[in-house]
Amino acid sequence: MRHKLAALAVTTVIVAGGSLASATSASATVDPPAGGWDHTWTTTDAKQGGTVYVEEHGDIVQVCDTAADGVSPLVDVSYFNSTTNEWIHRYQLKAGGGVGSCASASASQGGAYDLPEGAEIEVVVWLNEVPDHASGHTYLNDH
Repeated sequence: MRHKLAALAVTTVIVAGGSLASATSASATVDPPAGGWDHTWTTTDAKQGGTVYVEEHGDIVQVCDTAADGVSPLVDVSYFNSTTNEWIHRYQLKAGGGVGSCASASASQGGAYDLPEGAEIEVVVWLNEVPDHASGHTYLNDH
């Protein structure tokens, strides 16, 4: 992971340009887009208690709580700005409603949720606001 995870442990409030979204669904069984999800990743804990789903077209990111383990999965989304040569934090989502809850964001919401095309996107998923089981992934946002 290219981000400093230590900063995640201290910062649970979103930095400038982002926001914290809350659970938006009552089911952790997520219906994939017509062509399926472009990326799916889970937390690295023993129960794999959180899963993040990404559909590049429309910049859809959804995180779901998939285990009755008493902790909430979070996802942090950033992009690499090649002009300034730095990672820019966009937003964070938290599925805080217990097992089966999900939180999602998409480009249709505008602002921080509209991820730049052609940029490398970093998605970090972890549990309970402490990145003990953080799992970081990157992809090129090319469609």
